[in-house]
Amino acid sequence: MAQYSFSPDFGKLSVNPDLLKNSLSAGNLSVTALEKNPLTRAPIGPDIGPDPRNANCRFLLPKIPTQEAINGVRFDFNHGYRVYFPKGTDYILRVSDNRSGLELLRRRFTGETGFVGEQKYFIDYKLELLDPETGECLFVHDFNPRDKRVNIIIPDGGLGDNIAWLPYPEEYRKKFGAKVYCAAGEWLGRLVGDLYPKVKFIRFDQMKLEDDAYASYFCAIFRPDREQWRPIEHQYLGMQRSIASIIGVDMKEVMPRLHLKASRKIKEPYVCISVQATNPCKYWNYPGGWDEIIEHLNSIGYRVLCIDRDKELVHKGKTYRKPEKAEDFTGVKPIQERIDLLVHADFFIGLPSGLSWLAWGCRIPVVMISGFTMDPCEFYTPYRATNYMVCHGCWNDTHIFFDGTMPEWCPRHLGTPRQFECTRMITPKLVKGVIEQVPAYQKQLKKAKKDKSR
Repeated sequence: MAQYSFSPDFGKLSVNPDLLKNSLSAGNLSVTALEKNPLTRAPIGPDIGPDPRNANCRFLLPKIPTQEAINGVRFDFNHGYRVYFPKGTDYILRVSDNRSGLELLRRRFTGETGFVGEQKYFIDYKLELLDPETGECLFVHDFNPRDKRVNIIIPDGGLGDNIAWLPYPEEYRKKFGAKVYCAAGEWLGRLVGDLYPKVKFIRFDQMKLEDDAYASYFCAIFRPDREQWRPIEHQYLGMQRSIASIIGVDMKEVMPRLHLKASRKIKEPYVCISVQATNPCKYWNYPGGWDEIIEHLNSIGYRVLCIDRDKELVHKGKTYRKPEKAEDFTGVKPIQERIDLLVHADFFIGLPSGLSWLAWGCRIPVVMISGFTMDPCEFYTPYRATNYMVCHGCWNDTHIFFDGTMPEWCPRHLGTPRQFECTRMITPKLVKGVIEQVPAYQKQLKKAKKDKSR
């Protein structure tokens, strides 16, 4: 759940031609994921996956609006609606929302002037140019991206974010008939680009000033002060539906497409687990909990494979290690190798982090151990281990905003005996009870009992 900071700000009226150029152009628009992991020391290449140490994305939007209106007036919908009025023009710009019929702006523009709308998310706009003397409508344009280029940007840096948001450029293409370009980390295009043949995956540096993009949208969990960048707080909608609301597609859960046809390499029944995360609030903080679960799974014939990238991580002086009883499948490896393991696992046990999203995309049962997020945050899984008798769900609290830059995030109880009680109070017994609901587990349990009775 990376958070992103954008600059510069748009939405200001510019009367000076130089200022106009700056306000209409995102020549140095920088996206920085604040959630970083300085402890991953191995190099991350484009075949591996996102590098949480290097989540900076730089890309360029068109210098001036790309669409022609009348008399040299130009407009587009790149990062809000943008309208440019050349020297000698005199119009009233009227902007409305087609869906509600509400008028959003009525303002007179004369001379060399530009304006950018404050809202950066999808709105079904109607743009009109009116004669300032008579009020006659001289030009009208209803938002329609069919057969036009639309950029959808998925900032790099977080595996879970990228996998969660991956399906939505295709959803946009299907709904609007646009020519969708998805600017993302190179690894994502290499991993699944051929599975979305009608979406063109490009690197950030392939977004040029001369692009003829009709519209551009940014997928992110935005800072609290970016109210104009999202129509609804992400805490209400969760990781997927919040993005759907930003780009204007149906707010429904959509599973990503992944390559799932690898042959099985491990003959014994096995389970994959992920125990590492980017902040201690995401960990299962019950002492010895993982080893107890692994020992139980081993007892009924399961191999348990830890597939984290990092064998150990340090957060605020505390080391989080791979459970001793888990088999070591950690390391800096291509994401596809982890997919190839996951697709044949009976199920996955993990945290509210990237590998849980990846496992869900592999169409296997996901047992999620989480205290600081509630069900709407991630994908739906019936196998969720949460103790509702203690503090829980702070990520979904709209009065609180997750700050991934903090070494320990526990907004309600930091520095008190109740710190991280949301997962410290998730007992192995509770987790076992959830695992027992997985059909594959029940099948293996019956087999183990049958083998022992012989």
